[in-house]
Amino acid sequence: MGGRGGSSHRASAGRTSSAFDFLRRAYGENHANAVLAILQNAPEHIRSMWDDFSSQFRSTSLSRNARSAFYAPADDSVHLNISRVARGDVISTPYSVLFHEYGHMTDYLIARAEGYGRYSAYSALFQGIDSSGNAIMHHSAAGGLLGRTAKNELEGHLSRIRRYEPNMTRDQAADRLISEAMGKYSMRDRSDISDMFEGAGIGKAYPLGSGHGSSYWSSRDSGVEIFAEITSAETSHPGSLAAIKEYFPKTYQVYQDMLKARKKK
Repeated sequence: MGGRGGSSHRASAGRTSSAFDFLRRAYGENHANAVLAILQNAPEHIRSMWDDFSSQFRSTSLSRNARSAFYAPADDSVHLNISRVARGDVISTPYSVLFHEYGHMTDYLIARAEGYGRYSAYSALFQGIDSSGNAIMHHSAAGGLLGRTAKNELEGHLSRIRRYEPNMTRDQAADRLISEAMGKYSMRDRSDISDMFEGAGIGKAYPLGSGHGSSYWSSRDSGVEIFAEITSAETSHPGSLAAIKEYFPKTYQVYQDMLKARKKK
């Protein structure tokens, strides 16, 4: 997949936790310490996911020259170059790519824990919550609620822009929205919403300078990327989180609902 409390929770993310043990085996003690330092300051629901699923995490190291990072359901492993990920780059803060890719893996592990197959993602199955706060999960031709909500919010922004200029085309409104967001956020901080705009159907590849390319979304539920992007942003990229909350607040709330419903099981 493409490429973010309380004292008792802080203790559970310490040196003896399964998270630290996994990270030390996969990436060495120095990187493990750095990742755990970030994780200890993450929201409780992020730490809880790592507590629950890090014992099932698997890693595959990429070569020093490899630029990509991804989670592959086929071998159920995250593939990345930890030295490159640790440095960050023009669109990523240090280690945010790691949190993004393990966000993907967690998305699939949650679905697996609910009895769905290896190639099913929680974000693509989640359709809301019932009156008791439990997750409503099933496959839908329209995809999961997370991706659908992002599409609706994008259309809402385009309608907002066109409201003041009724003769403006959708494509012109998209250009105006792109210009607006680029004026508010740096390349790094707008990287996730750029991908979210693209996946939600803005009609332009790499709209704010990053993304997967328009063809990537032809057979994919955009919610799968959104789940990883919000996970990474909440954990290690506050500038991106601010942009997500501004342009996709309802999508962000669906993500929060997903994690609350997960814990009720």
